[in-house]
Amino acid sequence: MDFLSVALYVLSWIMTLIFLRAGLVKVTSRLFSKDHKETRQEFAQYANVCPTVLFGITLSPDGYMFLVGVIETLASILLLVPYTDLHTWMYLVFCVMLALSIYTHDVLEQYFKMVYDICLFLTFIVLYKVGPIALTNQENDLE
Repeated sequence: MDFLSVALYVLSWIMTLIFLRAGLVKVTSRLFSKDHKETRQEFAQYANVCPTVLFGITLSPDGYMFLVGVIETLASILLLVPYTDLHTWMYLVFCVMLALSIYTHDVLEQYFKMVYDICLFLTFIVLYKVGPIALTNQENDLE
């Protein structure tokens, strides 16, 4: 295994754990009750500027938070499965979600949070684009 493969593997696990926790915070209050309460207050703002509002679909803050949490949790769990082509799709799911989050923070003028999401977005772009290349190179090295 070369350095790039190991680095991408570790980066993928770190991102998976970050989003698994973030998803669980949004889905249930039993694991992280304080964080769940704070997130619930934030989603009261987010629901008003949610990108679906542009299409005339208004979500309740709790429903919106739960939907985002379920998507984050399921995508993270699928990333825990040993490397498959499914990972590429989950990286893309996270890219879309983060792009929508960047939009939301921009509308609310929460620039610090937007910078954080941009960094996460760029990380998933790297994983999306470079991950399959590193895996292909690793398979070629084994032959």
